[in-house]
Amino acid sequence: MAQMQTISIRIPDEDFQWLSSLQEPDAKTPSEKLRALLARVRKQDAGMTSPEWCAAWMRALAQPFVEALSTYECKHKVHSDLVGAVAEWVPRLMATLVSTRLAGDAGRDRALEVEAVLAQQCFRMFATLLRAGVTTRPATYDEEVLDHYLPDILEIAELIAARKEKGAL
Repeated sequence: MAQMQTISIRIPDEDFQWLSSLQEPDAKTPSEKLRALLARVRKQDAGMTSPEWCAAWMRALAQPFVEALSTYECKHKVHSDLVGAVAEWVPRLMATLVSTRLAGDAGRDRALEVEAVLAQQCFRMFATLLRAGVTTRPATYDEEVLDHYLPDILEIAELIAARKEKGAL
């Protein structure tokens, strides 16, 4: 076992109350809870450069929302592909941002790699969202939620197509 050091700190009452009410497995006392928090932060810090670990961490952060959403959808017998896609893709995007390090001479190459990964992730999410717009009854809570945005997207798509066509001549 690691050698233990004693520290003494003074914290505001509200922080002590929060620490005391914190639910940490196998941690009952404020000292045990503080050690558990330190261990969690060290683990997070060590995993910051791993996209896989960051993705798992981001999914864990979003898990209370996903569980509440699932309960809501079951109770009301509804489903939103839009909300589901965002809940799935945003943790992946955040994991890429959090875990990427651009440093030294490899900065440009790494920047190009991360740009490609982010483009892939963003456009896959975007394509998933757009699929809901091609059906007469989209899998959204509000069937008209996409209608406000589709004209702009169509206009942008037409401009891109025209530019590509002009460049191909």
